[in-house]
Amino acid sequence: MTDVRDYGFYWGTSSTALTNQTHLNSSAKNADSFSSVISSLEAGKTYYYQAYVQQLEGGQLKEYKGAVKSFTTAASTGQGGYRPYLYCYEMPAINLKAGTTYGSGSEKSGCGYKWYNHETSNANQKVATHTYKYNNKVYRNYSCLVDKTKKAPLWSAFVMHKDVYPDNNVGRTGSWTDDPAIPSGWQQSGVDSPYSRGHFVASNYRQVNDDANGATFYHTNQAPQYQTSFNDGCWNSLEQAVKSNAPSGRDTLYVVVGVLYETSQTSSGVPIPSHFYKLLMKCSFDTSGTMTAAKGVAYIFTNEAHSGDKYTDAKFRTTIDAIEERTGFDFYANVPKSLQDAAEQQTASLW
Repeated sequence: MTDVRDYGFYWGTSSTALTNQTHLNSSAKNADSFSSVISSLEAGKTYYYQAYVQQLEGGQLKEYKGAVKSFTTAASTGQGGYRPYLYCYEMPAINLKAGTTYGSGSEKSGCGYKWYNHETSNANQKVATHTYKYNNKVYRNYSCLVDKTKKAPLWSAFVMHKDVYPDNNVGRTGSWTDDPAIPSGWQQSGVDSPYSRGHFVASNYRQVNDDANGATFYHTNQAPQYQTSFNDGCWNSLEQAVKSNAPSGRDTLYVVVGVLYETSQTSSGVPIPSHFYKLLMKCSFDTSGTMTAAKGVAYIFTNEAHSGDKYTDAKFRTTIDAIEERTGFDFYANVPKSLQDAAEQQTASLW
């Protein structure tokens, strides 16, 4: 029996430069065929791919490659054109502005990877997505919906996976700065005590390289959060638990962090969120990339001191459905309905 160690595809936009790689590992070593789903491709573009298998022979790892083949993605539709990264599993449903496509530009480090933004049907709200490069591959960092009237994001959506987003311990490499994908007038740099800048995508979630971490310090990745006994307390503990329990292999944790404005409190003229919430959905996939299972839970906290409280206290745990009802957003809209409905009604901890 052959000792298969890895298999998958090399792929890219040139037949002579297959710079991307999709690993499928060795879970189907006895299979006669294998496949993979590649997301976030550009519309109307030709892609090239080549299958490979790596196996151990006589103590040496050998790689066998198939022929280079190609496919072309469908052209943009008349519904506003191609929309990069808006159809990832954790993304909420978004009402896009009709007749527009998207804007893009270089992230502030200027290394060639891009940000993308999309106009919505609400003139005061825009979606921004940030990407970074690592080992010559482009990865999505996170996506957020920014509200001009709040000068803050309403939610950020992102992925936690130990293999895809490894912890290389780069530290806090960023300094707070405006998001280049969003008008500066829509952003605020922080407010006075007792509030601090509350990260949506935590700095320690993106420790793969300086660029990935730096984007977590955009002003669109924070909102005023009560500092003592909340940001530095039970909220921080929940952040650490999410990182510690990020899956690997064929499981993926999809996260949405957001805020509510159910009061009219302000500080330095900036609206203060009444609540912070964190939605978690852990999904499993088979060897073909098909989602086979999903479990969900939601946490919600009032934006104030929670002295002595732990995030594990039952009073903070609720359903994703309950948060949807209060926010009006349809979260995890791209998860198959048969799995999404059940996961959004659960309250049990994922670990």
